[in-house]
Amino acid sequence: PDNGREQHPAVSFSHGDTCIGTDMQDIATHLAKNGVMTYTFDFCGGSTRSASSGESVDMSIETEQDNLRHVIDMIAEMDNTDEENIYLYGESQGGFVAALTGAEMPDRIAGMFLIYPAFCIVDQWLAMDPETMKEPFDFMGTMKLSKTFYDGVPRYDVYEHIKAFDNPVIIYQGDKDPVVNLSYANKIDEAFPDSELIVVEGAGHGFGGKDRIMVRDGVCGFFEERGLNG
Repeated sequence: PDNGREQHPAVSFSHGDTCIGTDMQDIATHLAKNGVMTYTFDFCGGSTRSASSGESVDMSIETEQDNLRHVIDMIAEMDNTDEENIYLYGESQGGFVAALTGAEMPDRIAGMFLIYPAFCIVDQWLAMDPETMKEPFDFMGTMKLSKTFYDGVPRYDVYEHIKAFDNPVIIYQGDKDPVVNLSYANKIDEAFPDSELIVVEGAGHGFGGKDRIMVRDGVCGFFEERGLNG
């Protein structure tokens, strides 16, 4: 941000499967113009369009969490970061990864913005029989995954896990989402000690138009209300 301040609140953006960091640049740029430092990146092996190294067959929830931890460390070490105000933003699988990772470090992450977070991943993947998995296999018609992804799905209670995060969380979820059912958003809203669930009527998986603008303005408004954007 070009506002003369020496330090800024910072938001790290985590993209969903088959997406890349620049897919969220519209929201990141808007925040930066309003006094919030933002960082978008590509998960290793997270997309066929990724600028990062790594193959999709080596990607899993565990590897993406590891990527995000490195990003958080990097942001925290920057001189122009307000280390007391580092936030996570995540869409779909990136929202799931952000939620799990933020819950590990509530003393370092001041808040989270989760956009249709894919907590359904646990139920979907652990219902599969690994013995029938033929590798590699197509995912969403564009990416190839391997049993590495199945092995990296959490085996612990993810809802108990996120209860450790007692800082603010805002969840945006469409009520017509065919990928992540609204019931998952309700469940994580109940698990987080300090959360707000915003149900977007008529929205599916992936927001556009006025729904996208609502998220952008809502995230920006969060910092404005707290006087964090300078």
